[in-house]
Amino acid sequence: MYRTLEFPIKHRYKEIEDFPQTLNNSQKWNFHTRLFLGEAKGNLTEEEKTGVQGKYTREELDGLEKDLKEHEAWLNEWVEKQKSVKMNEDPVIETREMRERADKLELHLQKLALKKMPKVRKSSSSSASGSPTETATTSPSPSVKGHHDEL
Repeated sequence: MYRTLEFPIKHRYKEIEDFPQTLNNSQKWNFHTRLFLGEAKGNLTEEEKTGVQGKYTREELDGLEKDLKEHEAWLNEWVEKQKSVKMNEDPVIETREMRERADKLELHLQKLALKKMPKVRKSSSSSASGSPTETATTSPSPSVKGHHDEL
């Protein structure tokens, strides 16, 4: 009987205790995601202007931005609701759910941040001795030069 009376109190105490750190962590991932998106979108704009294939696609960055906006809206709504909850009432937002949602955003961000640059395919006219990132348009191969010299 005492355990059933004790549990809600301990649960509220634990939630009150964990809330600031969990909120801080959620906001930290919002901040890091915003920084990443700002830099990645700037790079993408430059890459589109120059015609260079970049590390991220517009769809990937838009998807991350959508997740970020959803997370921020959800967090702001529920934190506002939590502010009106008294200390002797159950929380309206559980720290477990906050962590799960922040983890989802973190995983999406890390997936993109750790993405490797796409390999540029060598065209049939590119040099065998050239680096994998060189293309025929930037460095014609000796065989192409030789072919033109023969004409």
